[in-house]
Amino acid sequence: MTKEQKQDYTLRITQANRSGIIVLVYEIALSYIDSALEAHKRGDMEAFGANCRYANNCVGDLLESLNFDYEPAYPLMRIYVYLSKLLALAPIKKDAGSVEVVKRLMGKLKKSFEDIAAQDDSEPLMSNTQDVYAGLTYGKTSLNENIGGGTNRGFTV
Repeated sequence: MTKEQKQDYTLRITQANRSGIIVLVYEIALSYIDSALEAHKRGDMEAFGANCRYANNCVGDLLESLNFDYEPAYPLMRIYVYLSKLLALAPIKKDAGSVEVVKRLMGKLKKSFEDIAAQDDSEPLMSNTQDVYAGLTYGKTSLNENIGGGTNRGFTV
């Protein structure tokens, strides 16, 4: 994952509500999966394994975020355990096919959570974050973002 992607995800996390953060975790996992598949194509098994582990960490975060007070948590738990197993075994077997399966399933789940997030109008989880204004200035080849904020920039949850 590039430095720019990390900065983008960090910004989006500070402005996301509960369902938005779940969608972001899916996006991050899929980014790692794409990186793993690219590494496998290059024959870089070390990067393939590392990106599979990073994606598996995201699946672990999704598993930990389940609320078992609600019915859908149990089927999701079984899916996440299955995805985690595939991601754990892929570097050992050097198998990109199982990572493709994970990518396909996570893409479908992400779409479902995007639909849920579109209906969620709750406030962002983090407060006291910096305001970001996009489009106020332009660079030679890109849009610059200006970050505003007061003297106290600490995040609070």
